[in-house]
Amino acid sequence: MSRIVVGVDGSTHAERALRWAVTEAQLRGAAVRVVHGYVVHPHAGTLVHDARAAAVAALDAVVERNRELLDHIEWTTSLEPALWSPAGVLVDSAEDVDLVVVGSRGLGGFKELLLGSISYRTAAHATAPVAVIREGSDDLDGRRGIVVGIDGSRAARRALRWACDEAGRRGVGVTVVHAYDLPTDSSLMGMVTPTLERYRTGLADEAVALVDRAIADVDLPTSTDVERVVKPGMPAAVLLSHAGGERLLVVGTHGRGAIGRALLGSVSHQCLHHASGPVVVVP
Repeated sequence: MSRIVVGVDGSTHAERALRWAVTEAQLRGAAVRVVHGYVVHPHAGTLVHDARAAAVAALDAVVERNRELLDHIEWTTSLEPALWSPAGVLVDSAEDVDLVVVGSRGLGGFKELLLGSISYRTAAHATAPVAVIREGSDDLDGRRGIVVGIDGSRAARRALRWACDEAGRRGVGVTVVHAYDLPTDSSLMGMVTPTLERYRTGLADEAVALVDRAIADVDLPTSTDVERVVKPGMPAAVLLSHAGGERLLVVGTHGRGAIGRALLGSVSHQCLHHASGPVVVVP
C-alpha cells in the first residue's frame, strides 16, 4: 500500500495540507500518517514532559477537528521529538514513504513570508517527493490539471514521470513546460539579421526536440492529454505563469544549472517561494 506522511502543527496551512493529503490518499488508496514534530532541548530536564504534553494536546486537537475527514481513509498518528527543527522529523519520515505533505508556513512563520523554514528544509532534504500546500490552495481534487517543468536533467525527468503518474490518477492533462534562454540582441550585435534569425530558430528547435525526447522517455499512455509549452524566458517565471494558483506545479529538486552543494536549484527554490498554488518537489 502507498504511504503518505503529512506534517501538522495546528496552523491553518498545516490543516490545509492535511486535507490535501487525505484527498491524495483517496486517489492512491494510500494510508496516511499524521506527524507532529515538537522541539525539545537535550538539557531541558522536567520541561521535556511539559513539551510532550503540549504536543500531545496539539496533535489530539488536529485529529478531532479532522476526524470525519480522516475516517474515510486508513490513518495513524505519530508524535516525534526533535532536537532542533520539526523538519528533521519529516525528512526522516520520508525514507520509507511515497509522498510527504507539508503546509507552506507553520505557527512559527512570519506572516509576511510565503514559505517557512520547515517546508523549505523538508523539500530540500527529503528523499521522497514533497508537496507544499498553501492556505489558499483550492485545487484539493486536482481537477484543473498539472504543470511540470523540464530542462533535460535527471531530476526533471523524474518530475515528469511523477507528474504523468499523478495525472493518470486524477484523470487530468499535463502541461509540459520548457523555458530556454534567448540571448539578447546586445550580446549578438556581431550577427547579421539572417544569421541571428537562424540562430534563434535553432535554439527553438533544440528546445522542442528536448521536450519531445523527454515525453517519449516517459512512454505515456495514448489517452493522456499532453500540452507542450516551449518558449524563451526565465524558467520559474514561465512555470508560475502557467500554473497560476489553480494547477498543481511539479518541479525537480535540481536542474541542469544547479550547483551540486545547493539544497535546491534556483527554479525549484523560486517556485516554492512564489507559487500561489500547490507545488510538488521531486528529488
